[in-house]
Amino acid sequence: MPMRIWWRRQYFHLRHLSPIWFVIVFICILFLIIIVPNPFSAQYSRSSINQDVQWKNIKEILEIKEQIFQNETLLNNVKVIRHGSNERQITSNILIVLYTTIFRDKKFCSFSIQRIFGKSCPSKHRCLWSCDHKKFREADALIFHAYDIPLYRTSMPSRSETKPNSVWILWSDEPPSIINYGLFNSYHFNWTISYKLNSEVSIATYGLFSQRDNVLSNNKYQQWTGKEFSNRINGALWFVSNCNAKKRLELFHNLKYSSKLLIEGYGRCVDNYPLHLCSSFSQCEHDYMSKFKFYLSFESNTCQDYITEKFYKAFYYGLIPIVYGPERSDYNRLAPKNSFIHIDDFDEDMNKLAMHLEEIHTNITLFSMYHEWRKNYEIIIDSKALERVRMCELCQRLINIRKGEMTYYDNIEKFYTDNCNYI
Repeated sequence: MPMRIWWRRQYFHLRHLSPIWFVIVFICILFLIIIVPNPFSAQYSRSSINQDVQWKNIKEILEIKEQIFQNETLLNNVKVIRHGSNERQITSNILIVLYTTIFRDKKFCSFSIQRIFGKSCPSKHRCLWSCDHKKFREADALIFHAYDIPLYRTSMPSRSETKPNSVWILWSDEPPSIINYGLFNSYHFNWTISYKLNSEVSIATYGLFSQRDNVLSNNKYQQWTGKEFSNRINGALWFVSNCNAKKRLELFHNLKYSSKLLIEGYGRCVDNYPLHLCSSFSQCEHDYMSKFKFYLSFESNTCQDYITEKFYKAFYYGLIPIVYGPERSDYNRLAPKNSFIHIDDFDEDMNKLAMHLEEIHTNITLFSMYHEWRKNYEIIIDSKALERVRMCELCQRLINIRKGEMTYYDNIEKFYTDNCNYI
């Protein structure tokens, strides 16, 4: 009975509303149907990417990595290093045990050797992978993921329980603004897997340039640049969700104000549009990316070597990245010459940058110069392909450990926090 009375009251109020209110409500509903995207549309579904990397095609970055490791002054700031003999320490197969989960997920547990290390990995048959942490006593290498270590704190093994020469490895691709690395100093990890190039394993953390087996012909390259130059009618695009890094937001607004080109940003930080649903590698993302010539690959940290997928994704979609984050020299080590624009080249003067972008936007020769690298390289952003490269690098380093060789991080917090600022 009370419910019936309530409905009668509501009906009474509705009958006495002005017709204009019904018109307004109808227009609002119609507006939402037309404007607000349907989150179940295929346009917003994630598309799969299937890439592969030949080990022989990444020689350049491997050589750069070795040069960094020969710089013992850099390494000895945070590491204790003892060199071994020329004789290899392990001649049999190497057992790698993933002791913790990776973001609460057991990784590679049921994968074949080729799926873990890649078909072209020179040492793939020398390394064995296990997710059974009970095998820690027989493991040659133990991997601990920084995010997940707190979940295992009460069951972490002691050094005395593992092989005398077992390699303890901390895996973390996050900057110190996200992970408190001071918590891990006491473990004296031997190696790290991270975005830092002076980590033992660091290649292909967020992306990778791989040399082409066959160089792209001038004819095909000119056809590509001509088409892209004509079709990309807008200026710079930015997808952003982290609103805490204020400096890059300031740079975005200054560039938008200074430029005659369309500088567009999407995400809750810049467009106040909470229902923008473009996810990574969706058709929606592709459609947006294909309309612009530039992408704002602005990092939230200036940490050395912290260059994330937003940089590589711009290349993948055919844009020229405008970067802000680590120093130019960090980008130069990872990307081909004349492939990106660094804000530091303009002393963070957005007027100068805007003028340069306008020049590129109207000059196909200049536009083509920034894409010249595509003749010789392809960009790899498939996470599975990148993981295979990383695991192959791990395996390669493990089989090359020399007798008597010993490394451990005396201050792993300093290793991550040196040359690192949150912006």
